[in-house]
Amino acid sequence: MDALGVAELKVLRGDVIEKLYMTYGTDIRIAALRNALRSRGLIPEDSLKKCIYYLGGEGKRYIHVEIDKENWLDSMIWLTPAGVNLAERDIEDVGVILDE
Repeated sequence: MDALGVAELKVLRGDVIEKLYMTYGTDIRIAALRNALRSRGLIPEDSLKKCIYYLGGEGKRYIHVEIDKENWLDSMIWLTPAGVNLAERDIEDVGVILDE
C-alpha cells in the first residue's frame, strides 16, 4: 500500500472514532456507522473491516463489536473507555488521525 493509501486509512480510523464518540453510550449497527461515514464518499466494505479490525485489535481495544454471523453489517459496535480517551485526545495512536 502506498503512503497515500496508508494516510487515508488513518483518517478513516479517526472518522470511525469520531462518529462512535458522537453516539457514545449507544450501540449502533455497522451499517449505520457506514452510512454516517458517507460524507467521505462510498467506503469499500473491506476498508471499513480493516479499520474496525485495527481499532478493536489486541492492544488497542478502542471499540467493541458483537458480530452478527448472518450479516456483518448488522453487527453492533460501540466505543470503549479507551476509545473515549482516544477521541478526547487523552491518548494518541500513530495509526489514527483525528480532525483538529
